[in-house]
Order: sequence, then C-alpha cells, then structure tokens
Amino acid sequence: MNNTLYLMQNVPQSNQLNPAIQPECKVFLGFPGLSSIYVNYANNGFTYSDIIKDGTGLQKDSLVVDINSFHDALQSTNTIVNQLDYTFFSLGIRAKKMFFTLDVSSKIDNRLGFDKGLVSFLKNGNAGYMGRTANLGAIGLDGTAYNEVALGVSKQVTEKLTVGVKAKMLFGVANMHMDQSNLSVYTSESGDLVQLRSKQLMKVSMPLDVTQDADGYIDDVDVLDDDFDGTFFSGTNNKGFAFDLGATYQFNDRTTFYASILDIGGIKWNDTYELSQDATFDWQGGDWSQSGNSNDPNYREIEDVMEDLTDSIADAFRFKDKAGSYSRALPTKIYLGGSYKLNERVNVGAVSRTEIFNGKVRPSLSLSANTRVIRNFSASLSYSMVNNSYNNVGVGIAAKLGPFQIYAVSDNILAMNPNTAKTANLRFGMNMMFGCRKKTKKKDVCKIQEDLILEYMQKETKKEIEE
Repeated sequence: MNNTLYLMQNVPQSNQLNPAIQPECKVFLGFPGLSSIYVNYANNGFTYSDIIKDGTGLQKDSLVVDINSFHDALQSTNTIVNQLDYTFFSLGIRAKKMFFTLDVSSKIDNRLGFDKGLVSFLKNGNAGYMGRTANLGAIGLDGTAYNEVALGVSKQVTEKLTVGVKAKMLFGVANMHMDQSNLSVYTSESGDLVQLRSKQLMKVSMPLDVTQDADGYIDDVDVLDDDFDGTFFSGTNNKGFAFDLGATYQFNDRTTFYASILDIGGIKWNDTYELSQDATFDWQGGDWSQSGNSNDPNYREIEDVMEDLTDSIADAFRFKDKAGSYSRALPTKIYLGGSYKLNERVNVGAVSRTEIFNGKVRPSLSLSANTRVIRNFSASLSYSMVNNSYNNVGVGIAAKLGPFQIYAVSDNILAMNPNTAKTANLRFGMNMMFGCRKKTKKKDVCKIQEDLILEYMQKETKKEIEE
C-alpha cells in the first residue's frame, strides 16, 4: 500500500509515490544496493486462523484444517497478492525551484484469484446439483517481473503549488496471465455421469521448451534455466513505457493537499506462448473391481488405476499454443491525501489509495499522525482500512546520523502475529543526504530601518498628544 510512507516527506522515497514531493535536502543518494526494499502480502478474504485451528478431542495436541471456517471467511471473489520492489539505485538533485530524480528498480507482482463457488463445490460436493450445472467461476492468475528506469522532475510553480512528472522505461522479464477462464461441473439426475468442463486461455512470456505431439497438443513444458542469464533479466526484448503525475498544494500555513497517479502505461511482451483449452471430460470413476484380491491373475494395483484415470483427464485437458505478442497494462494507483499541522512538531493526515487493475477497483484509506521529535528523527503512526480488514496499525521511523539516513515503514505491524492479518508489508532502506541545513534568512536592512522609523514616529505622535 505505502500509505504510511506517503506523508513521511523527510524520507526521499516518498517521491516514488508522488513525483511532486521535493525531498528536503539538496542532494540524496540511495545507498547502493540498499536504497529501498519493499515486500507486500495481501488478500481480501481469509486469514491463517480461518484455516488452521487447534484440534479437539483426540486431536487436541494437533493443528487441524477447518474447511468450514475457511469457506465462511471467503468473499465472492478472492484475491491473493505478493509483491517485491527492489530499488538498488536512487539519486535526487535540487536546482533552485526544481528537483530531479533517478530511480533504477526491479519489481515483481504476483496475483491469484478464485471464486468462492469453487471452494463451495469442493466442500459440499455435487449432491445439490443433480440434473444441472455447477458454475465454479474463474481462476485468475497474473504474474509480472520487470525492471524500471524512472527519471522524474518537479517544479514549484507558485508559492503554493508544486507539480511533478516521472517517465519510466520498462524492461519486461517475465509475464504470465489468465486471459480467459471458466470452470463448471454437470451432474446427471441419476448421478451416473459427472461432466467436467474447462475453457481457459493463458498467455506466457518466458523462456520455455514446449514439446508437442503430431496433433499440435502440448506433451511437456520445461522452463529453460540456462536462459535466465543477464540478457533475460534485462528484458531487452520486452519493452514498455509508463509515467507518473503528481501535485502538492499548500492551502495555508497549516493545510496541504496531495494528489498523484502512478504507473499509467504497460509493457509489450514478445516471444510468447498462448496456451488455450476448451475441453469436456466425462468423469465415470475408476474400475477398482480388480484391485481387491492380490491373488487374482487380473489384479491391478490401485496406483495403476489412479494413473490411468489421471492420464485420461490429462488427455482431455491438454493445451495448445500459439506464439504471438501481447501488451499488458500495469496496475494504476491513484493517491489523494491531505495533512494538517497541529504545531511545529506534529501533523495529522489522511491518504486514500485506489488501485485499478483488470477492471477491478481496490480502495484503501489510512489516517496518520506524524511527528518530528528532533530534526534528524521522525516517526509516524497510522491506521488503515484495506482488503475488508480493519485491524491494520502502521508505523514508520526515519533516523539521520550525519549524512546517513535509515528508515523502516510498515502499514500493519500487527502482521507480526500472522493469525489474523490480511495485509503484511515492510519497506526499509538507507540514504545518504547532503545540503539539509535550513537556510538562515538574511536580515532585511531596509525593513529594519522602516520599522525603526515607524516606531520613532509613533512615539513622537504619542508624546505630542500627551503634551
């Protein structure tokens, strides 16, 4: 989410969330290899404690899987997200009212989605669907890895308004996403026929070795480990472009408003595979009649029966591939925020973050209090509502010793106890910062003279009135 970091403007990485935010120091340099490391996990449905429970009775000393609790905790559509953002180089330079930044990062974004109907069917079986079809919904799969070089500039347009823009060159490393997906199961009224139906379309861009049979079906798919070399990770064959926009507006001495839109753009993926499937399989069970007596000359091992059964399913659900290129947009994030200064050391704020991806909108809202105990140490405390979760307490700290700044930020420190957490993230890193001293305002000699003259005239006027 990064909501807590958004208002920690003494940390230069807040500029990655709003390109209009100008760091305090004239120059900052992300410590090479440790500028910023961000990891994130989130899901909008279940928690660990919804799945794993303490056993009772004979299982009181064990942990057990509670399928009923897991099922009840699910949303109609469930999404699990894992992300890694590694910035290994950052640079920022101030030039009068302008500020220039350069960031070089590697990013991974993996998402898995599924409908509650799938778990309901696995839990309850097909007894309630005799003579009709059970729609199990879609399987959502999206994984992207890419490198990014971002060049940004911000300018103070007026005393109150600052605007910023950041251009990003994207170099795709790997992508996999489900373009279409539908699963269903038909059960006859008598129950003697169970028909599985699957229609899938998956697009993949990564080094694969695909073996096909004479009919064009895929027999085997292997990942070519040898191709994961420097050229592959630079993503030179999969290029893209994106940009960020941002603005800050100081309404008065105490109130400031913020707005930014990130990752408007995407990547064109080449050397790809398009794996499609449209198949129906009649499930009639396995023949176990020859597996009961090992002395029977026609005896068959249960493992052999299962292997025949799984082979027949695999034959019906093979994939076909079609090579081609495709484009994928990045998840777009919209931030809106504001802060109010209570005094010189404390301000409070609110940040709304909305992510738009694959036609789905995921909102979040954070409230925070930020303090500057001393100039070189700051801290933030936040509360967030996200992923149908309302128990997210975040903390951020930043400490500076000489030119070195160390910072760590999390939107939910309660995730240290994973039993009830739906969101867990952490960002930390180190910067070197230069030219951070506040400018001492030069005394305006003319203004001092004017004040002295005015004071003298007031005294003389008062003296004449008294006389």
